[in-house]
Amino acid sequence: MLDENNIKPKIYTVSELNFELRQKLETGFPDIWLEGEVSNFYFHNQKHMYFDLKDENSKIRSVLFQQNNRNMSFRIEEGLHVLARGYLSVYEKRGEYQFIVQDIRPVGVGSLIMAFQQLKEKLEKLGYFEPGHKKKIPLLPEKIGLATSIGGAVLRDIISVLRRRFAGFNLIIKHVNVQGPGSSHDICQAIRDLSEFGVDVVIIARGGGSLEDLWAFNTEEVATGIYNCRTPVISAVGHQTDYTIADFVADCRAATPSVAAEIVIINREETAKSLIKINARMKELLEGKIRQSGKKLLYLIDRKVFKKPATILDRYRIVADDIGFRVIQIYGRVVERKKHKLAKILPLIDRKVISGRIISGKMRIKNMNIRVLSNISHIAGKKKNKIEILLQRLDNNNPAAILNRGFTVIYEDSRDKVISSVKHMKPDQVIRIIARDGSARARILDRIIKMKGRAIR
Repeated sequence: MLDENNIKPKIYTVSELNFELRQKLETGFPDIWLEGEVSNFYFHNQKHMYFDLKDENSKIRSVLFQQNNRNMSFRIEEGLHVLARGYLSVYEKRGEYQFIVQDIRPVGVGSLIMAFQQLKEKLEKLGYFEPGHKKKIPLLPEKIGLATSIGGAVLRDIISVLRRRFAGFNLIIKHVNVQGPGSSHDICQAIRDLSEFGVDVVIIARGGGSLEDLWAFNTEEVATGIYNCRTPVISAVGHQTDYTIADFVADCRAATPSVAAEIVIINREETAKSLIKINARMKELLEGKIRQSGKKLLYLIDRKVFKKPATILDRYRIVADDIGFRVIQIYGRVVERKKHKLAKILPLIDRKVISGRIISGKMRIKNMNIRVLSNISHIAGKKKNKIEILLQRLDNNNPAAILNRGFTVIYEDSRDKVISSVKHMKPDQVIRIIARDGSARARILDRIIKMKGRAIR
């Protein structure tokens, strides 16, 4: 369609339009800051982060690609208030404009502080801070392991304190970078190396600094390294007011590196003085105990029982005699009661009555025997009659009895099989005939079968 001036309008394809819009947005808004609240957060394959930035009235789709989120110190969460820097672009495939985030930080609290709080909550839920998992620091370790920077004042302070407290210590030092990229990995490796070397305790130490300076001790990698270490670990990071994740996970937290040196080994002079005091106190208590025991021994020696031991036996003889006398009295009373009961029962026993009962019982038994024998004879007669009837039936059905009445039985000559029908006979077949007084062999000349009044050969 032409306009009034016969000028053709530019006709875009959808792809062309989206491409041109993307170019205009990216050049028109190349570097802007947006403040808003995170919603609909989605971490795709643990690589790219997709979310909406919204305020009270509107929202914009945003994306934070992997190359920009891999070194984030905090974790983006639903509802987090953030400040994001990036540029506007268009996702040409769907024709949607979006905000490409290149940098993001929380609003109201520093990103490092938020990362610290988030990691602390996570590790606490995993049980990294549980007192039951913490190992006891040895009182007098033979080998002390120290992971720190050998160029700082921390090493000098620790050695100075150890020399003052116990000059014969054995210190194994592992140099590590305590700040900057890769320092967390160095610290973990030093903890493993010292533990495998066989030290009795490991100290991780560094001097004070800002939160950024101490951040190597606030990573999950270091926390896991301390938690999994078989050797007790003392965390001595920063000043007394500084707290790191390593402090919470370690078996013991020292306010400063110098305090760690005081914790890790006893003071020789103070311990010697304490031992002298303890020894004197033990000697005093032992001497007092000996004196007290001596007094008790003298008291026992003066007792009559040790001077005349027979007095103990005399006392027990009296007790035994008294018990025997009481036993005789008790059993005497029991015997008298039994005699009294027996005297009451004897007059009740009448020999004539008992003899009459015995005779009466014998008569009842005799009568019962007669009745039992009569019943047995009657039952036996019945059984005998039944047996005679059964024998008669058996005799009637006995094949030998049938033969006695003039009948014969015919068998096949080749095998002991009875021929019960003419149909089973064949001409010229040899048969065996059994009679009452013997048997005979014969040959069949012919056969006649009767079927429905007709004779069939």
